[in-house]
Amino acid sequence: MKIKAVIWDVDGTLLNTQEGLTAAYRYAIEQCHLPAKTDEELRSYIGPTPQTIFTTHFGLNEGEAQHAADIFRERYKSHDLFKAFLYPGVEEVLSSLDKAGIQQAIATNKRQDYATEICKHFGIADYCDPIIGADNENKLTKADLIKECLEELEISDPFSVVMIGDTEGDKQAAQAAGVQFLGVNYGFGFHNIPGYANSPEEILELLKKYEA
Repeated sequence: MKIKAVIWDVDGTLLNTQEGLTAAYRYAIEQCHLPAKTDEELRSYIGPTPQTIFTTHFGLNEGEAQHAADIFRERYKSHDLFKAFLYPGVEEVLSSLDKAGIQQAIATNKRQDYATEICKHFGIADYCDPIIGADNENKLTKADLIKECLEELEISDPFSVVMIGDTEGDKQAAQAAGVQFLGVNYGFGFHNIPGYANSPEEILELLKKYEA
């Protein structure tokens, strides 16, 4: 492998966080007296920032969306954060990249404090440093988070890095940051996209085609 580093998304890429995130969204929706949503609708909210979800799907203004996002995030951190599991094979992929001397980092729309906490809890932090999460107001874009990873990794050539994620938002952020992108089909966003990984086990083989 000629790449220098891999930057991972978390939700739908390393961890299946559906149970915890949908529970927190359901709680925030109830607390804000918003229209109830189906399980499938709640699942579709995973990936974008909560502020984006509350403005796009519920028509809230910026202040209302921030209030709803604060309720969501505090509930998620205090009750639902660890309602998740590593996708089978993820730890082996992380370990293999580590042994190959590939630097690894995290760029996630999870707020910084519980991004760090969940990565430590599930052992992801043993392989990934830095772990870059969102600010509370989500003023930083996903591309900004990727760029911060590059700075902390001290990598001057973004094209020597591959971002791995499960949504179109991850892909667009990678392109905006100038890094290469590998999608996964097993998460919350992409499904049946040719050339993307259908399981964590396929990631190592697919990374071989990326060159720096």
